[in-house]
Amino acid sequence: MVILEALLVMPVMIGIDLRIQPDQSSLTLDFETSILNSGNLTGDHDPVNNPDGTITIPGLWGGSGNQEIPITFESGTRINGSSNPTGSFSVEPFDNQNLAIIQNLSMDFLGNTNIPASLTITLQYESFHTENPTSIYPGGVPIELPLAEVTLDSCIVEQTSSIAASWEQISENTFSLSGALPVQLTMEATYQAQPLPLGPVPAVLLINGDLEYTSNGASIQLSLSTSEGETVDLPGDDPLPSFPLSLPTLAPPGNVANVLMSLIPESTSFAMSLNGSITADAEPETPPCDVNDDGLVDANDVLAVLAAWGPCAGCDSDTNADGTVDVNDILVVLDCWSD
Repeated sequence: MVILEALLVMPVMIGIDLRIQPDQSSLTLDFETSILNSGNLTGDHDPVNNPDGTITIPGLWGGSGNQEIPITFESGTRINGSSNPTGSFSVEPFDNQNLAIIQNLSMDFLGNTNIPASLTITLQYESFHTENPTSIYPGGVPIELPLAEVTLDSCIVEQTSSIAASWEQISENTFSLSGALPVQLTMEATYQAQPLPLGPVPAVLLINGDLEYTSNGASIQLSLSTSEGETVDLPGDDPLPSFPLSLPTLAPPGNVANVLMSLIPESTSFAMSLNGSITADAEPETPPCDVNDDGLVDANDVLAVLAAWGPCAGCDSDTNADGTVDVNDILVVLDCWSD
């Protein structure tokens, strides 16, 4: 068997460069960031400068005067979608130690596509009512308001350090591979024609699958998954500058209550998951006789050899690696001539 013979003469350590096949690979990304704020709403009524402005009053009825309404306000970005990734990485097995070094993973999650993302705010408040216009706002139920639709244009996953993964032979030509890769996700979205960077986000990518040696070279199928999340409390209790907000009236609907919002940032958080599978095949090696590296062995390679005639240690035209470009290098090119 050709494959078996190849395995018998394989060195103990062989580096395998692999390229991800997008038509056989699929990943799903779910990413969310948010900033939680506490604060209050106050009508924009002013006895002198805006006497007809909105007045906010706690509770659903009764009371008087323009008063503060306690609120929580959460703003965030949400990305969810699937794609066919592109990229490459390398595996260097050590059969006698049952481990393999995985390195240089670089993966473009989006490939040649992009996926939608969204900016939202979630507002929660205690029950209150307004005058100018008259409306009631029953509290206790979060209200999500979409701010804008954005587009995720770039999502690059890069390995940050080499790791030793588990490597075990499970059949004559097949080996299992599993490990945990430290990676970094760098994303960029577009909002109103302006770039919106997201990250970089560190993560640990869990991989598990099989590598098989075939007559066409090595091929690997891996499942990938990661799940990361963190919440960080923000120091300080100074409110941000107040800003105006137009609230649609609820009961009766059809009008707008103009209020001022004052916020104090409390915490920031993110959650991310990446799941799916990839297929990667060994990159074909360029034969030494393809001197000009155009994928063909033809007259152009012979001309390249002639152009470098003479002592030429380490150059591409020295196809037999003897330190001299001469007739023997032309014979190598002629031996693997292709159309």
